[in-house]
Amino acid sequence: MDLDKINIKLASDIQEEEKLIIKYFSLVKVASSIILLSLSSFSFGTESEYEEGKHYLRLSTPIQTENPEKIEITEYFSYGCPHCFRFEGLISQWRTQLESDIVFNRSPAIWNVPGYKLYARTYYTLESLGVLSELHLRVFRAIHNNGRRLDTIEKMTAFVSEHDVDPEKFLRTYNDSFGVKAKYQRALARQKIYASRGVPALIVNGKYRIESSMVGNSNLGMLQVADFLIAKEKNLQPIRE
Repeated sequence: MDLDKINIKLASDIQEEEKLIIKYFSLVKVASSIILLSLSSFSFGTESEYEEGKHYLRLSTPIQTENPEKIEITEYFSYGCPHCFRFEGLISQWRTQLESDIVFNRSPAIWNVPGYKLYARTYYTLESLGVLSELHLRVFRAIHNNGRRLDTIEKMTAFVSEHDVDPEKFLRTYNDSFGVKAKYQRALARQKIYASRGVPALIVNGKYRIESSMVGNSNLGMLQVADFLIAKEKNLQPIRE
């Protein structure tokens, strides 16, 4: 299949995903009984059916979260992954519904796959420069919609410079920033504990891993299991006066 056909198919898949996002999150606003009835037609399953070892796995070693008083959700992803690109619209909508005691963050995959190490370092460089929120989706779109590989530092530097990022500052931060290096190394250490077989994956409160293959390759299913685990973790938290 040629690149144009692949891009057309991805665009079509993303449009269908966006329709599902709108349908799902509009239901959040109605009474819970109606939600359960409405979701039954496209939901992966019900909370009572989610089983450890089947729909999610417990990490062999828990990862300490930054704030023990909050529940932490981490998206394990890569800019080079088309499935992560398709997941982006859905999870971006989902995270807007999270309560104030839930923290969302990302951890890029650092694999021996062309571009993945560069994409991970780019993620932390954009974050350090304060332009991540502006360029995160644009990097995804450039790779998966526009067919730009961005798999060398020269290509990535040229791309960010098109979006008003000073190329010299980008390169200096990418290569020399202590903060970028430290975050990259921590991500490398975390992914060994994640032991994920693919991306995207979700890590819930440093304890559980959810992969799409565990929920019938359903992006929505991943988020429904995440909701279940968030509720589970809330029940374990001490009641604060």
